[in-house]
Amino acid sequence: MVRKGGNVISTVTTTITVATLTFGATLGAMSTVLLIFLLASKELVSADSRKALVAFGRTLTIGILPLLISFTFIVSFKILEVL
Repeated sequence: MVRKGGNVISTVTTTITVATLTFGATLGAMSTVLLIFLLASKELVSADSRKALVAFGRTLTIGILPLLISFTFIVSFKILEVL
């Protein structure tokens, strides 16, 4: 369904770009909220000295590290956008 002048293709490309940027912003916000939740949980769990909770605190680190890396990238890209 390509017309002369390419209006259909440019409209589809613009729509896909806007949808991708919206999805990326939503995903970044959700991962930031999840990181805050996991960090707070780890802090609460590490306050107790029971062995099961200490092991659970170590397990939370598995989820925290990748989210921390992605949060670093999000902040870096936001800073680069401003500059």
